Amino acid sequence: MDYIAANLPAIDFEATRNFYAMLGFQCIYQSDIWMMLEKDSFKLEFFHHPELDSKTSWHSACIRVQDLSILDQAWRLLDWSVFPNTQITEIEQLGGMKLFCVIDLNGSLLRCIEHH
Repeated sequence: MDYIAANLPAIDFEATRNFYAMLGFQCIYQSDIWMMLEKDSFKLEFFHHPELDSKTSWHSACIRVQDLSILDQAWRLLDWSVFPNTQITEIEQLGGMKLFCVIDLNGSLLRCIEHH
């Protein structure tokens, strides 16, 4: 099966892996410089970037789902206080798109978008 995976920076692989494990992702590969995570059909890949300032990061990826409310409900019920520098936004309508966003501990923005 061919696919494209988002490629995001990770300041610390263990912390990044733990955050995404909270979201339901499993690590399927890790080396000193590369990590691959997977949740169902979602695939995220990370490159080691220990010098990254999470407050100025501009990296992002889109997660497109058929029913946004299912993903929103599952992730909103998690204990986000475990990762205080992360954030989940409310669902909003933006133009013709319905979306919510997650900011991970590396400062990367995940736009979770409903598609039909």
